[in-house]
Amino acid sequence: MVVAQKFTFQYNRLEDRLKMLINYDSVTARMDFFITRAMLFRLIPVIEQLLIKCSETSPKPHREFSNLHVNSSLSTATRHQTDTTTLELLDTQTALLLEKVDLTWHADVRGVRLLFYANGKAECQAMLSAKHFADVVHGMIRVVPHTSWGMAPNILEI
Repeated sequence: MVVAQKFTFQYNRLEDRLKMLINYDSVTARMDFFITRAMLFRLIPVIEQLLIKCSETSPKPHREFSNLHVNSSLSTATRHQTDTTTLELLDTQTALLLEKVDLTWHADVRGVRLLFYANGKAECQAMLSAKHFADVVHGMIRVVPHTSWGMAPNILEI
């Protein structure tokens, strides 16, 4: 199973889906997922609850997890310098349709475990600190075409 270290989000206008690129700069550990609007709307209430837990103060210091990178671009037509070179060069596999996401809050380490499912099985996992989870979620929400998807740009402002 692939362990997610880097998250990059793009909006694919042709597919009308978000594209989540996991570990975009790794030939062996890269996974691309399409996220539909319906899937995102099912995840929003769970994400919102986890963001509330992430924002609560805790007397325990939280453990930092692996080095995490979050990148987002507003559309596939608008690309950053990194996107133009690395993302296209390593785009060797078809994106999988994200079928399910298990999100589990771990209070002892103040972190969120994510399992991404496609093809009926867990394909990718990540263990993120509260801050990193919030960064990933906000990176994803930034690329949503808010008007056409009927979503407020500040839907997850906590």
